[in-house]
Amino acid sequence: MSAELWAAMLTGLWTGVITSVSPCPLATNIAALTYISKHSGSHKLAVLGHGLLYALGRALAYIIIGFLLVKSLLSAPAFSFFMQKYGNQALSPILVLAGMYMLDMFGRGFEGFNLFDMSKFKAKAGALSSLLMGMLFALAFCPISAALYFGVIIPLAARNSAPFSLPLLYGLGTALPVIGLAVALDFGFKKISAVTGLAGKFEKYAKPATGWVFIAAGVYLGLKDIFGLF
Repeated sequence: MSAELWAAMLTGLWTGVITSVSPCPLATNIAALTYISKHSGSHKLAVLGHGLLYALGRALAYIIIGFLLVKSLLSAPAFSFFMQKYGNQALSPILVLAGMYMLDMFGRGFEGFNLFDMSKFKAKAGALSSLLMGMLFALAFCPISAALYFGVIIPLAARNSAPFSLPLLYGLGTALPVIGLAVALDFGFKKISAVTGLAGKFEKYAKPATGWVFIAAGVYLGLKDIFGLF
């Protein structure tokens, strides 16, 4: 496995984590798990089980979309040839723009690619409903999740011919904090506001740091593959 693919896989996983602790996705996840905790019965591990199913639903949605998009793109000879020859050149401005977006350089009022709002979705108790809720909430792209998924993960997956693994890792990244919150709820952590406060503090520092890393990586690829300076 090439170093480039390893870097892309780590980027996919970390980008998912950053997405999940951003305000809009985090609020959606907390709303879903709070609802699940109230409707999953009295069994000790019920919330954790439903939380895992909810996380699996999110991951499945990202995998299906990513696989179909990347496979469709790579099946087009012209696009496949372009990515093989000019993939790094194309990724350079994409990474810079993604980093600028994460640093709010476009302004906090920038709406991104918000497609539709599923925040009022209500699920009945049951394993299937938790899975379905995860899939639907993943499809209700917030600006940050849409920008990072379609702007970073899909181009990276196409560049590395990885239509399954990169969307999967992104989905797992978005699921990790969800699973952690489910564990907290299952073992009696009652103060959800404390959890959101910790996530907010993490996002406060991790998001801008990731933005600068994206910009630095984009600049490096541009200098290396466009201008041939390395």
